[in-house]
Amino acid sequence: MSQIHYQVEDLNWQELREFPGIGEVKVLRDSPKSGAKTMIVKLPPGGRVEPHSHPAVVQHYVLEGEYEQQGKTYARGAYRMLPQHADCLKSPPGKGPRY
Repeated sequence: MSQIHYQVEDLNWQELREFPGIGEVKVLRDSPKSGAKTMIVKLPPGGRVEPHSHPAVVQHYVLEGEYEQQGKTYARGAYRMLPQHADCLKSPPGKGPRY
């Protein structure tokens, strides 16, 4: 693996296509060989994520806003790790989370 460096604010927001929902992403790293991907996800106020799963471990760190899953609210500063193939349930509209 080679070193990667850039200023995140210089990256353009792209339409969310990595999983079902309404939002935008900044892809920081994409490794097609391993399937690993690192990205910042931004959901607009009222945005949502539809049910899906990931073939690999998923990590969330909330930069701003908040979202809810399974009756628990994840707000700014929250970290969450989901195991490989975990079901990501539908998220009700959040308060503009960025994670």
